[in-house]
Amino acid sequence: MFTKSLNKLIRFDKRFIDILPIKTLFSAFQKVIPLAIINVYLHLALKLIFDPSAIVPAILHIRIRMIALSQSITILTSAFDYLLLALVAALWTKAYLEAKLDDLGFSKDELLPVLVNFALALLYGFATFTYSNQSAIHLILVLLLTYITNLSYVYLSKWTKGLLTDFGFAYLFWAAIVLASVAYLYSAIPSQINQGSFNGFFSMNFFSHWYGLALTAFLTPILFTLGFAIPTDLTTAATDLSQVNANLNAVYQAVMATLPHPQNPYSVLTTSILIGGVGSTLALTICLLFLKSRRLRRLGLWSLVPAVFDSNKILAYGLPLFFRPLTLVPMVLASTYGTLVTSFFIKVGILRPTVFSVPSGTPHLLLSFFASQTPFDAIIVTGIILFGAVLIYWPFAKAIEKEEADV
Repeated sequence: MFTKSLNKLIRFDKRFIDILPIKTLFSAFQKVIPLAIINVYLHLALKLIFDPSAIVPAILHIRIRMIALSQSITILTSAFDYLLLALVAALWTKAYLEAKLDDLGFSKDELLPVLVNFALALLYGFATFTYSNQSAIHLILVLLLTYITNLSYVYLSKWTKGLLTDFGFAYLFWAAIVLASVAYLYSAIPSQINQGSFNGFFSMNFFSHWYGLALTAFLTPILFTLGFAIPTDLTTAATDLSQVNANLNAVYQAVMATLPHPQNPYSVLTTSILIGGVGSTLALTICLLFLKSRRLRRLGLWSLVPAVFDSNKILAYGLPLFFRPLTLVPMVLASTYGTLVTSFFIKVGILRPTVFSVPSGTPHLLLSFFASQTPFDAIIVTGIILFGAVLIYWPFAKAIEKEEADV
């Protein structure tokens, strides 16, 4: 039954990635992998060393008094994020328009739409970046606008039968309309969406029960795969939630007190679905290390250290994880599995929930060990979750390897 379902998924995945917009988008992702690796390791250095509450200075009991350098690195890495997105948009535009216009029999210079979509992505950065708090980057928004821009260029070329001069007034007017419309749209985006914080929403009582957490675990990989930024309340700011504060107050009053909200996003989701990034992708990284494909093993090696510290951006561009059915299914399964296992052990009283704050950069792999009142039970449960996630990912990793070999 499983083999039959997996084979159907593989066939669907092959048909899906052969669609021209998806095929050219994946090609753009592949081309920026070296830059994505540099970007990820810069973020890792900032997260572990230069952040004011980073884990390395906390463990070594040292104070790094380089505030100006830390701010400079923060700005640099944030700008790098938007530049990477702009390069994806530009490379996708070039590949897609070359193939599409060639099919239509038009000989056009794609430089203008490439520049327009590059600027479109950078405008998104200017509109959403804040110095005080790094903004949530919604990949889907930029890529959707890029695709609409590409379609408008194709239809303009078809309507004029490709006779307009490449950098003539008509195309320049088209570029001006596109950029003006996009700038207006970006200015209308609510700041809450840009910042990616939904503290009040995740503090609702619904997320203090296993079913609310299971639903969140199921939907989170889907949203990530579609290019939406994951709310910071599930990643870096989970300790700000009201359930977590209530639990911490209870512990301060009595060390082994009965917690009012034992199951909450911090005690369940951050310790189960985010090990290695959304979808517990540290397990996928481990699987890649044991494949025969040299490219996939190299990808696993580059992504191993970032995955330990919960970044899966290298995998997201390299496999990719974005917009791909064959990687979405195991991400959903691993995420839901981890949530149900953690919820079960908390429910039966074997595992005490995570309640304490930890230094910035602490990997989710060790979060429950440092932040729970039962650290050794917590690390065992984390090991069970990671082992189960590896078993879930393994057949899909083999399928990805076989699919690449057949290309």
